[in-house]
Amino acid sequence: FRFGRRPDAPTEAAYSIGLYGIGMKRAMFKMGKMIDIKSSTESEAFDVMIDVDAWLASPTWDFDLEPKNPRENPGTTIRITELHDEVKAEFADPIFINKLRRSIARDYSIFLQNGFTVNVNDDAVLRHEFVLRESEQFVPVKQEYDDDSVHVEITAGMAGLPSDDSSAESPENSNPEVEYYGWFVLCNDRVVIAADKTSATVWGDEDFPVWHPQYNGFMGIASFRSERADLLPWTTTKRDIDLNDGTYRRAVRIMKEVTRQYIVYTTQRKADLEAAKALERNTRPVSVVSVEPSIRMVMPRLTRADVVNISYQKPRQKVLRAAEALGNRFMPYKQVGSEAFDYFYKRKVEE
Repeated sequence: FRFGRRPDAPTEAAYSIGLYGIGMKRAMFKMGKMIDIKSSTESEAFDVMIDVDAWLASPTWDFDLEPKNPRENPGTTIRITELHDEVKAEFADPIFINKLRRSIARDYSIFLQNGFTVNVNDDAVLRHEFVLRESEQFVPVKQEYDDDSVHVEITAGMAGLPSDDSSAESPENSNPEVEYYGWFVLCNDRVVIAADKTSATVWGDEDFPVWHPQYNGFMGIASFRSERADLLPWTTTKRDIDLNDGTYRRAVRIMKEVTRQYIVYTTQRKADLEAAKALERNTRPVSVVSVEPSIRMVMPRLTRADVVNISYQKPRQKVLRAAEALGNRFMPYKQVGSEAFDYFYKRKVEE
């Protein structure tokens, strides 16, 4: 039991997410000052009690290990006490607890699917189901290939119904599902980057468009798997990607290609929004793991109807009051304008 892996340590199990042997211990030290570890297999067991302040004052990095008789139920228990003040405050905050549960459900979704269990305050965390929408007109893309000893799988498509109003200030863009739009990057099934909308993946990288609310509904997953965790394109924290890694840069080229297909569709759908919305509502959710391999994303082609765009600016408070008068304060601004035009036309033109 060491802080960090020694150079001659045995290789971790295949497809592990462990690499340096410091992540869990570093997390424990950040949480509190007293750490009690009890670990047992069917044939041997040990306890380790760490007084962090005393350990830091010691010239060595060793831990005292106390052998024990094997316990009836094999496993490892870590109890951390004398928590740091900021950690106490977070654990007492229900907003933090909810955020923690959502992060675990999302980042360890595949592990939870395969039988791993996590409890927060004695309540089991249910995994987040990554789904894309599918129909005859909408088919997600799924490309797989091997880059030396790393297997790469890129899946992308429409995860949610796009917004009617693509403006950044639209009330519709406060939809909580937005936190699942963008690119996800996984290494050995663990989410490293979640719902990214920056140049860390494709958005605004070189000549590629930056993220815009017009692209709401898009979700892409780039998964990297290898028997050797050190070949994966993550950083030491496992919460970021090495942007200069060759395997990752080659995957980004494909990620851009499939993302462009969705961008083209969201631009075309403006030509006949009602037809697009009808087709989108006809889709069904399908688990990402069930998506069939395909080279391209299938999206409907829409032709421009005999319509024109009307665009004008008005004070926000007046628009919100108009939306209330129309029966829905959260109505998209674009719809408020359309309703106002219809009201005027009916009374001043048709009459």
